[in-house]
Formats: sequence, C-alpha cells, structure tokens
Amino acid sequence: MAGRGARQRGFTLVELLVVLLVMALLTGLAALALPRSGQDSMQREADRLAALLDAARQQAAARGEPLAWAPGAAGYTFLQPSPTGWVPLNDAPLVARAWQWLDAGGTPPPGYLPRVNADAVRAGNVVVQASGGASGTGASTSWLVFGTEPVSPPMQVTLQGDGRVVTIASNGLAPFAVSSQR
Repeated sequence: MAGRGARQRGFTLVELLVVLLVMALLTGLAALALPRSGQDSMQREADRLAALLDAARQQAAARGEPLAWAPGAAGYTFLQPSPTGWVPLNDAPLVARAWQWLDAGGTPPPGYLPRVNADAVRAGNVVVQASGGASGTGASTSWLVFGTEPVSPPMQVTLQGDGRVVTIASNGLAPFAVSSQR
C-alpha cells in the first residue's frame, strides 16, 4: 500500500491544456492546407473584384477618361480607350487576372481582351453577367464602363454557379458591396 508521501502518476491540467492547444493548431494548419472549394474561391473573387471595381471607378474619374471592365472565359481585364478602340490597361492594380475558381490559375496572356458580345460569359462552371454603367462607348454588352464622373449609373456583376449566386453591386455612389445567396 502506498503511503501518503507517494506521488500518483498522471497528467496535470496544464499538460492537458498544452496538448489540446497543439492539437487545435495542427487542425487549423491542416484545414488551411486543404484545397478550397469553388464556392470559397467564387466568394474571394467577388470580394477582390468589388475592390478593383471601386478602384476603376475612381481612376476613371481621376483620369478624365472612361475605363471598362471586360469579363471573359479565362479571366477579366480592365480597358482604356485608344484611337484604335479599347486596349488593355496595364496599371496596377487594374491588370488582367484569371478567375480564381479555374484550375489553370495564373494570369491571362498579356494583352488579354475578351471580345464577347453577349449578356453573359461562361467561365468554367460559373456564369458571369454584368449590367449597368456608362452607355454609348462602343463597348461590348458584357462589359462595365466607368464614366468620367465620380458618380456613375448603378452597376452590378453576378457570378452564378454550383447553386450559388454572388452579386457585386453599387448604386453608383456607394462602394461596391458583395452579397450571396444559395
């Protein structure tokens, strides 16, 4: 029989808490390492696109010339007018970008210029539709055109795929906001 002075073996509360903390950290790292679903990448793309559309509207007003956002099957680009028509804008952050949900990744080729004359564009399993913006600019119907005024007509971009609809919209004065529905 053990005496009172004998110590029983076991884990202290501090040791158990440390083990739980290490397990939680490893679980978090494993979750970050998992590939993201198409819906997560569609939401991230919408958040990024909202910020870029705000920047394009501000830059069009600052430059005193219209700018356009053109979606395509591989990605999208921002355009500026030239004597020969619309040409890609190569000023950061308004450069050509690939859709995040496409497996190809990367960026579209230099000079990427989507020439889709339709109301909607299919990019992988996502349908991209834009509406609103300045009119009478010779732009494609699927493009958003930002005029030279700081206040623009209402604009909206809708991303629809995998049973989810993500909308990026502005009333023309407020910043672009993202909302989603299932």
